[in-house]
Amino acid sequence: MGAFLRSAFVGMILCLAACGARTPLREPPDGSIPEGDVPRADVPRADVPRADAGETVIVACPAAIFGRQTDTVPVAATATSNLRLPMTYQWTVTQRPTGSTAEPAPATSAATNFTFDAGGDWTLRFTATDSRGTSGTCTTHLHATPAISLRCPNDQSNYQGATVPLVATASSTLGRSLTLRWTVESRPTASTSAPTPLDAATSQILLDQLGDWRLQLTATDSAGLTARCETSVHADPDVIVACPADAMSAPFATLQIRASAASRLGLPLTYRWETVDHPITSTAALASTNGLATAFTFDVAGDWTWRFTATNPRGNSASCTTRALATSSEAVRVEVVWNTDRACSGCNAEGGGQDLDLHVTDVARSGGHWASTAPDSSDCYYANCRCGSPGMLCPTENIDWTPAGPVNNPQLDVDHISDLPGPENINIVQASTGSQFDVGVHFYSSHGIGATSATVVRVYCRGTVAFESEVVRFAEGGGGPDGNNLWRVGRVTVTAAGCSFERCGSPGNLGACIRPESAW
Repeated sequence: MGAFLRSAFVGMILCLAACGARTPLREPPDGSIPEGDVPRADVPRADVPRADAGETVIVACPAAIFGRQTDTVPVAATATSNLRLPMTYQWTVTQRPTGSTAEPAPATSAATNFTFDAGGDWTLRFTATDSRGTSGTCTTHLHATPAISLRCPNDQSNYQGATVPLVATASSTLGRSLTLRWTVESRPTASTSAPTPLDAATSQILLDQLGDWRLQLTATDSAGLTARCETSVHADPDVIVACPADAMSAPFATLQIRASAASRLGLPLTYRWETVDHPITSTAALASTNGLATAFTFDVAGDWTWRFTATNPRGNSASCTTRALATSSEAVRVEVVWNTDRACSGCNAEGGGQDLDLHVTDVARSGGHWASTAPDSSDCYYANCRCGSPGMLCPTENIDWTPAGPVNNPQLDVDHISDLPGPENINIVQASTGSQFDVGVHFYSSHGIGATSATVVRVYCRGTVAFESEVVRFAEGGGGPDGNNLWRVGRVTVTAAGCSFERCGSPGNLGACIRPESAW
């Protein structure tokens, strides 16, 4: 509290101790103010001194929310002020799919609603601010399965005068008929060209000028639902590039990526690869970034987009993009990634940094225990479950869960020590209906660098995301004989259709789910 409030509080305590209950002072007849009294009007709320550094606003956003296009879903955050001050709230959209204009309604309440007006991904930021201006923020991820599956061609480049193909894909996930329409969102000065035809997935455009075109494709189904995507085309006087076709792959596979580039004037070119889109749980990087060819090893399931750019010494450049989808087919797949906000720049240093470990237990054998406190081989983690060959079952002498044979056997494919912030993942390639597995994350060590970490867990059932946690500010905790904190994320139950996930606790209410290792 401020100096004025502190002195007033101390004075009150001294008076109570010396003279018992305080006798209210009476206002003098002349209207003057008794010594020591301050009229309320002299200290308006806006001028109250700011609180000490101990003033905090604690917020918690919900875990990822999944639905279908047109669904309206509730989104509820929580916020508390340690001084119990009144607060105001604000939701803002920081990421949205192309064509979406949806906004939280109401945007100024902790509990709001959101209507998926498109398919794709949104990120919502929640901010709570107390009456003294102290704020807390958090984010939540929303995903809607689209009513229309629409994919535009990749960005491309060519010379002026070339006619370039535009090949998109469009289909209704609800079995409805579709109409398509290309529009030119921007074009070079003096250009008059447009896609031909305007109403087909396969079209083309004449590059009649030098410069850039931004094209949008809109698909509308018979019920009026729409989806939009965009592509860019560039015409350069000297540099031309081409990217490889899109690829399908799987986690732990390595993809070779090779572009082509040429200078019509025969000038030397420099090259640059960059990742422009990737799953939130991926920390993998391109093997190299400054050549025509590079390689990429998928560390998680999801979609990637890479951009290739060639530049001549005069500053002319041309770019193109290529995409890849890595799909997971295991019965159960669990991923964890930490330091997701990269708030701790030193936490991922090779040879020292944060080390979190993923755990999956066989509920029928673990008795709710983890790691060193669990029955032998009932918990799959770094000490007993690593596989030499990703994508293959662990040797039976490591872990062989009931029933005998390959069914229900777990494997830890990746164990990051301290050089990367995850992801680690554990797979159960085949699982029997009714089997149950608990998912946990152990803050093994921070190696003295950063005792908390922004952590996200994903659970897949036969390639479909069944659960994605909110960002959990996971703390190292106890240490010593008690062991550091272990977060019980929740329980997977295998069903005939895939699996279900029951989380432990709720966003902002994980007190019973995070304990020292020995307390489990």
